[in-house]
Amino acid sequence: MRWRCTWCGKPHEENDPPCDNCGHARFEEAIVRQTDLSEGNEREAALVWVCTDCGREHPKHAPPCSRCGNTTLEKQRQHVDEAELTPPGYRDLVTPQYLAVLGVVLAFAVIVTLGLTGIVDLPGFDQGGVPEVDGVPGNDSTANGISLAEVEQVYLTALNDELAGDEQLERHDDLDEIATFYNQQILRWQLADGSEPDAETTAELLAEVCHTDEPITFQDVSVQFTDGDDPTALGDALARESLEDPDWSPEDATILGVDVHAVDDRLYLGQFTCQR
Repeated sequence: MRWRCTWCGKPHEENDPPCDNCGHARFEEAIVRQTDLSEGNEREAALVWVCTDCGREHPKHAPPCSRCGNTTLEKQRQHVDEAELTPPGYRDLVTPQYLAVLGVVLAFAVIVTLGLTGIVDLPGFDQGGVPEVDGVPGNDSTANGISLAEVEQVYLTALNDELAGDEQLERHDDLDEIATFYNQQILRWQLADGSEPDAETTAELLAEVCHTDEPITFQDVSVQFTDGDDPTALGDALARESLEDPDWSPEDATILGVDVHAVDDRLYLGQFTCQR
């Protein structure tokens, strides 16, 4: 049977006062009946010493109070609220801090997904597609205020007029990008002392667009322009130059990729045609 000090509550193996802890000369049997631990919906646990001034609970009678310094402590049974014994639910775990961290993680996942799919350009992500060419001389959008996109459209119309009654050529966005990539490399190589065009990369790009095992020929022509020229005159002039080339014919092609670039007083056209 265990005994405990009636003053400080320290347990002892035998009823042999005084207390080893506080020196009190009276012990009591340290028996806690199960019926005493449960009354209604409340649960009582170990005895505690409560400060009569601030209510701070202490595990043993060791005045003064560790909170307010009061020297009077009262022995009471410790009451445990049932709510404290109930494990937290999922809603209790959803704190503002948790939501903030979850938001950051989801935003990062979205950004990474957009980078991998090429929707947005992110450093360190290989976007694929057609590479850009740096250091190209001239202008890729206008010449003396003339839109080169309009010149390209007039050029395509002139080619299709020549093919009247036959299958018409259609511009293909991916093939346009490849033609621009290769045409700009040639211009940088020939006019700005750049490196030779990357034929291997170009061939790989063409293989993804054109359904043919035959070699695909790149055609490049140029015409001079003046202040009085307009998109129609320049587009028609480029079409005549292309059709006069004995090594190229649009009759066996279904799609076209074309790029017109202005350097000084000349327009340089580069194009790929193939079957789709």
